[in-house]
Amino acid sequence: MNVRCLGVALVLAFCSIAQAETGSGRSAAKTNAATVSTVEALMLSDLHFDPLHDPAKAARLAAAPVEQWDRIFQEAPADGAEERFGEVQTACHARGVDTDFALLQASLAGAQAQAKKIGYVTVTGDLLVHGFDCRYRFAMHSDEGYAAFAEKTAVYVLRSVEATFPSAPVYVALGNNDSSCGDYRMNDHDHFLHATSDAVVAGLRGASAAEVKQAHEDYEAGGYFGVTLRLPHKTRLLALDDIFLSAKYAGCAGEKDAAGADATLVWLDRELTAAKARGEQVWVIGHIPPGVDVYSTMRGKDVCAGAKPVMFLADDRLTDVLAKHADVVRLAVFAHTHSDEVRLLGSEKGARVPVKMVGSISPVNGNRPTFTIAQVDAATATMKDYTVYEASNATGIDTTWSREYSFDETYHAAEFSAAALSNLIDQFRTDPGSEKPLSRAYEENFTPGMFPVLALAWPQYTCALEHTTAESYKACSCKSN
Repeated sequence: MNVRCLGVALVLAFCSIAQAETGSGRSAAKTNAATVSTVEALMLSDLHFDPLHDPAKAARLAAAPVEQWDRIFQEAPADGAEERFGEVQTACHARGVDTDFALLQASLAGAQAQAKKIGYVTVTGDLLVHGFDCRYRFAMHSDEGYAAFAEKTAVYVLRSVEATFPSAPVYVALGNNDSSCGDYRMNDHDHFLHATSDAVVAGLRGASAAEVKQAHEDYEAGGYFGVTLRLPHKTRLLALDDIFLSAKYAGCAGEKDAAGADATLVWLDRELTAAKARGEQVWVIGHIPPGVDVYSTMRGKDVCAGAKPVMFLADDRLTDVLAKHADVVRLAVFAHTHSDEVRLLGSEKGARVPVKMVGSISPVNGNRPTFTIAQVDAATATMKDYTVYEASNATGIDTTWSREYSFDETYHAAEFSAAALSNLIDQFRTDPGSEKPLSRAYEENFTPGMFPVLALAWPQYTCALEHTTAESYKACSCKSN
C-alpha cells in the first residue's frame, strides 16, 4: 500500500472509530436517559424495634453508646432469656411479638438485596416497640433513665437504616410509638425531637446546607421537615409527625393541647403553597392516616344506629389541607395499621390525592413482615408501580424474602394515581361479596400470612377507602347494609 493510500485508510479508520464512539455515546446517553426515567423508592414502616428481647442486656445497653449496641445484640443470650421475655410479654399485656435484632437485621438485608438502585428510602413511623415503657420498667426494675433509653433506641434504628443504604437519602416521619413519654404523647419542642434530630437530618443526603439547617429547626420544633428530592425532578418531600393530629393525642403530662396540631397544619399548608408557586410537585409522608379506623369502628360500633365511626385523627383538617393542594400532591404515604392498603383523599368533584399505606416489618399482629419497593416516574413524581416483598417467617432467622405482588400486575393499572385508584375502588364497591379476583387479591395482600379478615366486613371497609369523613363514611356504609 502506498503512502497516499495508507493516509486515506488511516483517515477512514479514524472517521469510522469516531463515528462508532459518537454512536456509542448516543447509545450511552439513551441508556442513561432510560435509567433515570424511573427512580426506585424503598418504603419501610412500623419497624417497632425491641432492644429488650433479652432483658438481661438492658443495663449494658443503657450504659453503652449506640455504636456498641450491635456487638451487645450479637452476643449469646443470657440463660433463661426466652422465659424472661415471656414474662415481659405477660406483664406488659403484649398482643404479639415485635421486631428483635435478628428480624431487624434480616429485614434491612432483605431490602438491600431486593432494592438494586435505590433513589431514596421512606420510613413512615413507629421505630419503637409497643409498650416500651413497661418493658424497660420490667427489665430495669425502675423508670429511671427510660426517656434517654427510648431516644437512644430510636437513634439506633435510624442509624441502622441509614448505614444499610449509605448512598441514598432516608426520609423519616415519626409514629405514635416514637416518644419518650408514652404512646400518642409528645410535646412540641419535645426533648425526644431534640435527641433524635441529628440522626434524622443525617439521612437527608444530597440536600443543600440551607435545607438541612431549616429541616433541623423545623424537626426540633414539631417533628416535620421539607426537602427537595434529587429525583424525581422538581419534587419536594414533606414529612410530618402527625401524632399531634391523632384523636388519641395528649401532651406528656396528659394535657389536651392543640398547639402542636395547629403548627403542623400551618407549616404543611405554607409548604404546599410555596411548592406550587415554584412549580414543584410534592410527596407527603406521615404515620397515622386520615379517615376511618374501620377495625375499631366494627368492634361494637353500630354506625347505622347512630354511633360515630372511630376516626384515626381528631378532625378532618389534614384531609382538607391535602385535598386543597391535590393538584401538586402526587402521593401521600402513611402506615399505622400494619396492613397493605390504599386510600383516596378529597371530593369526587375535585382533584384527589392517592394514598399508599405501607405494611409493617413488625409481625406483632400475626402478619408476616413486608417492605415495599416503588418505581417512580422521574419527571412527574407519579408512582408508576410498586412491589411488596414478604418474609418467609417472622423470626429473622434464615429468613428469605419473596415477591408477594406488584400493583400493576395485580390490579391492571399503569400508575398509582387518583384516577387509577378511583377506578379500582369502584370495582371493589360493585363487588360487595368480594367474589371477583381483584377483591380477593386485595384481601389476601392486606395482611400477608393471615386469614383474609376483610371478607368479614368488605362493604364497610371499601367505603373507608374514599369516604374519609365520619358523615360520608356513615352514608356509604349504611347504604351498603
